[in-house]
Amino acid sequence: MAFRSASFILCLLFAIPRMTIAGETLDAAAMDEMHKHFSEAYNRGDLNSMAATFTENAVRVTPSGIFQGRDAIRRSFSDALKLGLHDYSVQRTVSRPEGAYVFNAGTWEAKMGDRPFHGYYSSILTSENGQLRIIEETVAVAAP
Repeated sequence: MAFRSASFILCLLFAIPRMTIAGETLDAAAMDEMHKHFSEAYNRGDLNSMAATFTENAVRVTPSGIFQGRDAIRRSFSDALKLGLHDYSVQRTVSRPEGAYVFNAGTWEAKMGDRPFHGYYSSILTSENGQLRIIEETVAVAAP
């Protein structure tokens, strides 16, 4: 009976997707939590929390331009919020380790007024002082 319980627990542990960044083991839940906190910050207009998701020297590529550094990224989010984008959400669909980084890709949704928008993103994550941070993000708006 003890062997059966131990086997079940081991199967559960191996079933959870895990990755390593900078010597730290991450699971899918950690990345989902980061996305959840970012979405919540976006929807309440918390520019500082949104920008803190990125490393100091991060690069963000959007249909509006290329933004280099946390301050420029913060300003790009300010501009997006001024457009009236709201009800933002993100869904990660691909994650894989790439050396000391993790590559993610997925979809995003938001509204401007009642008009829905959606698109795609890719990002490269790193660990900075024990926290997941985005070092590069590319965002695209889906064609109508």
